[in-house]
Amino acid sequence: MASPNQPPQPSKTQNILQEVDKVKSVMHNNIGLMLDNHDKASNLQDKTQSMSNNARLFKKQTGTIRRQMWCRNMKLNLIIGAIVVIVILVIVIPLVLHFT
Repeated sequence: MASPNQPPQPSKTQNILQEVDKVKSVMHNNIGLMLDNHDKASNLQDKTQSMSNNARLFKKQTGTIRRQMWCRNMKLNLIIGAIVVIVILVIVIPLVLHFT
């Protein structure tokens, strides 16, 4: 029995209820963390999809620009080649006519 000098001991039921409250609190915290993680994962998935779409668009645009630059380069090469041929003809034709 309890002596008058000692405080009364909590009953087993009170101990169990305290434990249940602690577990309940931990579970509430875990559920909150789980919901936060789910939101973060959802945001991460959205960002990943957006980056994938941007990468696909970037690749398409670089292909288009690559073809445009190739065409410009080819035109420039053809123009330079035509100028060189014209200059050679301007030099060679008078020489040929002069010596024939």
